[in-house]
Amino acid sequence: MSKFVHKKIAYEKQDELLEKLCQVLHKLETVEKKKYFLKDLLGRGERMMLVRRFRVAQLLEQGRTYQEIISAMRIGPATIARVERLLNFGRNGYRDAIAKVKNKKSQDH
Repeated sequence: MSKFVHKKIAYEKQDELLEKLCQVLHKLETVEKKKYFLKDLLGRGERMMLVRRFRVAQLLEQGRTYQEIISAMRIGPATIARVERLLNFGRNGYRDAIAKVKNKKSQDH
């Protein structure tokens, strides 16, 4: 597989393409359809990378330490630091998603 160089696509175009992908996900009615789309779109390693980053964000939000996360997930401190930086200085994507998951769980009970 060839290496993709994102720098060759203007940032505005990257953002536009990402927005279109988000619209597709939004239009898929069920979680199952979204899951199958993501399974078709992404390789197993890519899917696991996304899932693990989100789980790291959840654990950081719960107050877990780097060492606890490293032990539980066998993930490197650089990945944890990147997720933590985005939690604290990003666009609130992780925080919004975590809040949605928390709200969904409280509604289910």
